[in-house]
Amino acid sequence: MEVKSQMLVLGAKFFKGTVEGSQSHDFTKLFVSMPVSEKEAETYGKCGCDAIEMRFGLSDEYHKLKHLTFPVQAELSLKLTTDGYEVTGFRALAASAVAKAA
Repeated sequence: MEVKSQMLVLGAKFFKGTVEGSQSHDFTKLFVSMPVSEKEAETYGKCGCDAIEMRFGLSDEYHKLKHLTFPVQAELSLKLTTDGYEVTGFRALAASAVAKAA
């Protein structure tokens, strides 16, 4: 199941290489601002937003995004997997007010 959602993307990172001599990795992750759930608010005394990591394809995706001024408001295409949401599409909408003020 895929959905589209407008979200505040705080940043991105990538890794492409070998770990411990044999395990090859190639990925991009986005850091997305998400409101704290009611359960977390009650259980852990949290409020506001958390920065959630979401997978977004291979390291090539990072190189398409690195020119953006973060944080950026974006429309994300999301696919629900057993590991949580995975980003399958990214469309920048506008730089956030925080990025403009800097």
